[in-house]
Amino acid sequence: MNQTFEEFVGPHIDRLYHGALFLNAGEEPPAEDLVLWTLTGAFHEFRRIDEGTASEEWLEGKLVGAFLARAAAGSTDDNSGVTPPAAELPSHEPVGYEPSSGAVEIDSEALFRAGADIPALARAAIWLVVFRRWSYREAFGVLNTDLDGLKELLQYRQVLLGAVVQGSSVDQDGTDQGGGR
Repeated sequence: MNQTFEEFVGPHIDRLYHGALFLNAGEEPPAEDLVLWTLTGAFHEFRRIDEGTASEEWLEGKLVGAFLARAAAGSTDDNSGVTPPAAELPSHEPVGYEPSSGAVEIDSEALFRAGADIPALARAAIWLVVFRRWSYREAFGVLNTDLDGLKELLQYRQVLLGAVVQGSSVDQDGTDQGGGR
């Protein structure tokens, strides 16, 4: 089947944009620029690649690649550059878990804000492996790291979760329980 680029990309734009928002810590203008940059690059490659190569994962890899290139270049027009050293790797002490009787809902804005507390490469790793459910092998290939490096980056998910839960949990009626940031 010969698909046009628009037919191929259409179903994936919303997920790409939400990924770009997470990668850019909720900052809309840089997220929009990142999606535009990603789609422009993908458009130029679309007809030159083998049929079947273009997939949602291919687009996600392009998004992460563009994000990391901008972060490495220290782009000053967005929030994807150097992350301040606010977050340290978490310790691996056992933590007791008691199930909550009430459901806690976390809004995407809280998640985006919490993402600003972790390095850009860790944000990319978490988005691919945790949110998009990529295998480790696929992710470390795109992230240009090895398996141990990927596992180290994924330790930041505890920092992310802690920041979200402490800073901005929202209960069922939409009331902010954490006071925000």
